[in-house]
Order: sequence, then structure tokens, then C-alpha cells
Amino acid sequence: MKKSEKLRHKTRNLIIKNLIILIALAVVAFVGVFSWFTNRTTATANGLSISTEVIGGLEYFIVAPNSSDQYSNINSWISSYNTEHASETGFVAKGWHEGAVTFDFSDPEFKFMEDMFMCETTSDGKSFKIPSLIQYGDIAYVDTTQAFEDATPNEEYMSFDMYFRSKSSYDVVLKYNSSIIPKTAVNTSTEEGVKAAAIGAVRMSVVNNNTRELLWIPAPRVWFDGTANNGEGLLHTNYTGTNNNFKPGGNVTLSGDNVVLTGDGTNEHWYYTELNGSRTRVKDPGSDIVASTSGDYSLGANSSADRTVVTLSHHNNDGYYYNHVRINLWIEGEDAESRLKFVGGKFNMSLIFDTISNS
Repeated sequence: MKKSEKLRHKTRNLIIKNLIILIALAVVAFVGVFSWFTNRTTATANGLSISTEVIGGLEYFIVAPNSSDQYSNINSWISSYNTEHASETGFVAKGWHEGAVTFDFSDPEFKFMEDMFMCETTSDGKSFKIPSLIQYGDIAYVDTTQAFEDATPNEEYMSFDMYFRSKSSYDVVLKYNSSIIPKTAVNTSTEEGVKAAAIGAVRMSVVNNNTRELLWIPAPRVWFDGTANNGEGLLHTNYTGTNNNFKPGGNVTLSGDNVVLTGDGTNEHWYYTELNGSRTRVKDPGSDIVASTSGDYSLGANSSADRTVVTLSHHNNDGYYYNHVRINLWIEGEDAESRLKFVGGKFNMSLIFDTISNS
């Protein structure tokens, strides 16, 4: 064979090999889900406005998540803080809160959340994991061959313990008019409106002594269809599904040679679990899941949607009954709206609590 023919033959082989690699990469890019924020460029504490309000004679205080009972530590911290800062100009004494409070992340009480960002997290509302991801462009999928990392509270997701106390023992409820709302209306006409679509992947849970009392999907009507427009996707801002059952929804996978929807409902919660070395995508079967299908981002349409979250069952020698819950807020990377194009979405979270008799 002439040298020139050998060169052409070698060049053809290289081209074929490169084409095979490109095709393989294209296929890999479609496998898994078209989601997952990456590069830690998502919502920070500055992108969240959070307020709490309690009515019905309750007092409350916010602390970093801890496995131990922090009631006595809260009282000690308040006393020490007031003693240390009493001589400062403009000093305002700390105490248990009544009424409404907006989180100020520079305030000593809330400062443990100031370095927070949200990314690459998947959860059942109690255990939070960061999967190993493989990314091609703005598409990332879970590498189930690699172990998951534990997510750090108030770095990859928000988590705080909320202590309540009262002179009487009550059940504490999260009110129906609590809400998680994007700061900018979700739409496709502005950059901020597109970013606001991340609200579709937001989740919140309320945990009481390792029992999940609530998993909340505030925006099932916001849905990104990853199969539309030849794979470019289409953002639905007021999706109501088929026959109002919010299907098809969810993410995009590869079935044979076809890119198809998984068939998940946008009002369903899916996440990745890691058990005995196996990493699997599962549907959450919990009866405590609430999806705000009315489209107003609130917990429920009427007062019957109030959710009991804890009973003030502990009695302290200072005359108060008390207890606490853990509030977790995260962007579910498994959800279709957890995409790079929606990075930067900002949210307002308003939690309203009340008491009811537990007699």
C-alpha cells in the first residue's frame, strides 16, 4: 500500500473513531435527567427572604439544627447576649419572639445561615445527599456508580430548628396561608422571569423528632418540558396536566433511541436514595405530601389545610411548655426545573404558625 493510501486509511479510522466518541457522548448526555444545578452557582441566602409569624399566644426562637434539646441553651444564650451588649449604643435586648420576624442573616440569631447556597441536593425531606454528577454542557445526570456525599445544612440547603413555648400545652399548626413565592413572576419574557422557574424545584419539609410531618411542593404548575423544541425545552408557567392530574411531568430519559418523559406527575416528589451501596431514583409515597395545585404558592386553599406539626409536650421549671420542629428548604436536583438556565431564582418564604387545643 502506498504511503498516501496508508495516510488516508489512518485518517478515515481516526474520523470514524471520533464520530463514535461524539455519538457516545450525545447518547450519554440524554441518559438520566435533564436537571441538576451544578457548579454551586445557585440561590444564596441573599436570594431568600424568610419571615415567620406565630399567633395564639406562642413564643418562638430560631437556632441551628442540632440533635440535642436546645431549650436551656437558648435561654442561656439570650441572657449572655444581653449582658455582653447591654452597654452598647442602640442596644436592643434579645428575647423569645412574638408575632412576626423577618430573618436577618447578619443578626447573631440567624447568622449560621449567611453562607448558604443551594445546589445538587436530593432528599426525602430528612436525609440530604449530594450525588456524583456527570455534566455535558448544561445537562447533568447522576452517576449511580459513585457514592453520594452528605449535604451540609445551611450550605447546600437551608435547615433550622424552630422552638415554640407557651404557658399552656397546645398543638402547633402551620397555617394554610403560609407560602413560598418567587420574587419575580415566572415567565419567559425576561431573564429574571426565567430564573424564577426554579420555584418549580423548591421543596420544604417539616420534621418532628425524625418524623416527617410535611413535605411541601409549592409550585407544581411550573413545569419545564425538556422534550419540547427539539430538546431545547419549553417552560410552562401555569401547567395543569392532563385532566388536572398534573401528568405527564417530571424529567426526561432515553428509551431506546427516543427521548421521552418519565411520566412523573409535577405534583409528585421523586428523589435519589442511597441504601446498602445502591443508588436509586424513587417516588416518595408519603401521605404527608402537599402540592399547591391552586397556583398561588400557598399551603392550602382554606383553613382545613392547616397542618399540625408538633405538640408542646415538654414542661420546663420556668413554667413553659415547649417543643420544636426542624424546617428544611432545598432545591430538588431530581426535579425538571433544577437546571442551569434557572440559576439565580429568588424566593419569599412566609411561615405562619398558630395553636389549637390538644385536649
